[in-house]
Amino acid sequence: MSSENTNLQLQIFRDGAISDSKSYPIYLNKVEVNGGDSLLRQFFSKLLSPLVKESDYTLVHLIEKVNQSADNLRRTGVFGEVKPSLHADYTHVRPLLRSYNLENPIVTNVIFDLESKDLSTGNFSLGFNDEDNLIVNLGYDNNNFNHNAEAVKFGVNYRPYKPSERLVSTMRLESFLKCPAFRFVLDLHNAHDNNQTSFQHARKALGGVMGIFYANEEGSISVFNGFSLIRRSTSLPEEISKDQHQSFGGDFLKSSIVTRLMYNKTRTMGDYINDGIRLRLNNEIAIDQKQTGVHEAQNTFVKTEGSLDLYKSLMENRITANIFMNSGIIFGGVSSDHVHVSDRFYLGGSDSFKGFSRNAVNEEGGLQFYKFGATAFGKIPSFLRPANFSSPDPMRMYVTGMVGNVGYDITREKGVMSVGIGLRYTNQMVKMDAGYYFSQRLGSSSDHGVKDGFKLELTLGGIANTQ
Repeated sequence: MSSENTNLQLQIFRDGAISDSKSYPIYLNKVEVNGGDSLLRQFFSKLLSPLVKESDYTLVHLIEKVNQSADNLRRTGVFGEVKPSLHADYTHVRPLLRSYNLENPIVTNVIFDLESKDLSTGNFSLGFNDEDNLIVNLGYDNNNFNHNAEAVKFGVNYRPYKPSERLVSTMRLESFLKCPAFRFVLDLHNAHDNNQTSFQHARKALGGVMGIFYANEEGSISVFNGFSLIRRSTSLPEEISKDQHQSFGGDFLKSSIVTRLMYNKTRTMGDYINDGIRLRLNNEIAIDQKQTGVHEAQNTFVKTEGSLDLYKSLMENRITANIFMNSGIIFGGVSSDHVHVSDRFYLGGSDSFKGFSRNAVNEEGGLQFYKFGATAFGKIPSFLRPANFSSPDPMRMYVTGMVGNVGYDITREKGVMSVGIGLRYTNQMVKMDAGYYFSQRLGSSSDHGVKDGFKLELTLGGIANTQ
C-alpha cells in the first residue's frame, strides 16, 4: 500500500471509527472541497467523478478512489497543494437499504483541502545579442480561463531592427478532457519576417495546429498528435527574381499531420540541469500547395527531427557534462529546390550553431542536418565568488565544442566546427552568456559565414503575477 493510502487509513484509525480492516464497509455521505473558489462546480464534478459516482465502498476501495481523484486535481497544475482526508460522520445515518455486510457501514465524508496558487501571470523581457540589437518578448498566461482551469496564453516576439526584422504573435488554448492526463490544444500564430540577409526574402505566415496532448503523471513522457494548417506568403526582391527561390514566391497552403514525442527525466539545481536525459522526436507528414501564379505546384514530404541530451554531474555537482545530438531528414523532395524555404533545415546563429552567422552554414538550407557536441559546466571557485552569492550559484563557467552540417547530402559534404569558452549567469530576472568562439569550415579554407570571436547574449526581465 502506498504512503498516501496508509496516511488516509491511519486518519480513520485515529478517529476510532473502524478497525484495521481493508474490507470494512464504508458509506460515502458527502464530498467537500475547501478552496478553489474561482473554479466552477462542473470542473470539480469532472475530476471527482471516480469518487462521487458510487456511495457504497470498502475501505481499500474508497482510499483508491480518493487518491485517484486527488491525482486528477494535482495534474491540472492549478493547485499548490492537494490534501485529501476521510472523516466519520456521526450526525448522519445511512439510508435504510438492504445490506449484506456483517458490519454496519460507517458513514464517511471526504474532504479535499486545496491550496490555491496564482493562475494568471505576465512576462516581459528585453534581449540583446551580437546578431540582434533588440529582442522584445511579451506574454500573458491565464490558467483559469472560463473558470474551468482552461489555459489561454498570449505571446509576442518582436525584433524591430533590420536586417532581421520579425514580429510573431501567438495564442494557445489548452482544455482538460475528462482525464486530466489528456488536453485539447489549439495553437495559433501570425508571423511577419523580413529576412533579407539570411533568406533573401520576406515572409508572412498565418495558421496553427490543433490536437490532443498527453502527459504521464510524472510529466516525464508527453505525446502530441494533431493537424496543422498554415498559409504562407513569400515576396522576393527583384534582383533575384530568376533565382531558384522564384518557385517559392507567392502564396502557399501547407497542411500536415504532426506528431511530437518527449521524454524528459532530468534533475535541476537552481536554474541548471545537473543530471538526467532528455529525448525529443518530431515528425510531420505534409502537403504544400501553391495557391497563386501560373505554375501551380504541390509537394508532399515527410520531415523528421530529433534531439538527445545527456547530463551528468561529477565531484559533488561542481562539474556538469552535457552531451547533445541533433539530426533531421526530409523525405519526398527530389532536391532542396522542391521543398519550401520555410521547411528546410538551417544551421548557424546564437540559437543553433554559435560561431556562424544566422543560417550561414548553408544559406540554401538542406534536406538533412546533424549537430553533435559536448559542454562542460563548472562552478566558479569559491575564492573568485562574491561573498553575497546565493546557493546554488547562478553563475557557471563552460567549455563547449560542436560539429555539424546541413545540405542535400551531408555524407558527401564537409561540415563545420566551433569551440568556445565562456561564462553563464542565470536567475529569474537576468540571463547572460558571454563567451569566445573559434570556428571554421572543415576541409576548406573558406571563411564564408564564419562569425567567431566574442559573443554576448543578455536578457532582462521576468514573470509577474497579475492576480
